Amino acid sequence: MNSAKKTFSTSVLGLLWMLSAAMPLPAETLGSLGALDVQVEDLQRAVASLEAGQLESVRRDPAMLEQLVRSLLVQRLVLQQAMEQNWHQQPAVVAKLERVRDSTLTETYLESVSQPPPDYPTEAEVRQAYEKTRESLIQPRSFRLAQIFIAQGPDSEKNLAKVEALLKAEKADFADVAGKHSQETLSAAHGGEIGWVTEAQIQPEFREPVTRLKLHEISPPLELKDGWHILKLLDARAAFTPTLEQVRAQLVKQLRQEKLSANTQAYLSRLLKEHPLELNKSALPQVLPAAPANP
Repeated sequence: MNSAKKTFSTSVLGLLWMLSAAMPLPAETLGSLGALDVQVEDLQRAVASLEAGQLESVRRDPAMLEQLVRSLLVQRLVLQQAMEQNWHQQPAVVAKLERVRDSTLTETYLESVSQPPPDYPTEAEVRQAYEKTRESLIQPRSFRLAQIFIAQGPDSEKNLAKVEALLKAEKADFADVAGKHSQETLSAAHGGEIGWVTEAQIQPEFREPVTRLKLHEISPPLELKDGWHILKLLDARAAFTPTLEQVRAQLVKQLRQEKLSANTQAYLSRLLKEHPLELNKSALPQVLPAAPANP
């Protein structure tokens, strides 16, 4: 779901969800919106359709299931409105649905006939791929950082001085100060933590100061055009080459994907050899609508 859909779900569904929160629901009903509802099996189908990365995100943050239920309810509400207006009978909509159907059938069939066997790749093939790509698997030097950000503005120097005083106090807690005073709300909500970044990902102006920091050390205020950044080194990792076991799943997935692509190309080549393709190039331009006349 893109950011626009998330905003829509949060604003519209958030209100509707609160209005219906007090209404008792049957045990198997996960959410309702007027006469519409989402059952356990509905959510199970939605979860089953998620890609692997999306499913892992849901596992890490079960609250995303609530968002999914809300999105399903809004989708059903909009669908209900569309069906009442016979929107599905509009010629342009019918044509688009047919294209989507044909595309889905084609893609899923090609994937089914091109799947590599379940035991692919073999252990020898995995080890060969590891040795071949070992150098490219090297993980660069990286740093786990937290920050306190003070934006440029009329009170920026006063705010910066206050933060510096708090950090110099006895038993000062960087995460607590960041949570209360950092003006970068995303990291402030996590005690200022930015997360792991590689040396190359660090902003050039910060790269040298960060690489000089000792573990748990706090940098002096670093000024940029947007304001001041105070950084803390929470952890650091030297460059390393992961072991085969650490990247096995990644390599197997990559090899199976490459095999799937190769099988698809081979299948299409055989198909076109059996059914030669011909084009009537002279007739092709006739399908284009006439160009608008120049004013």
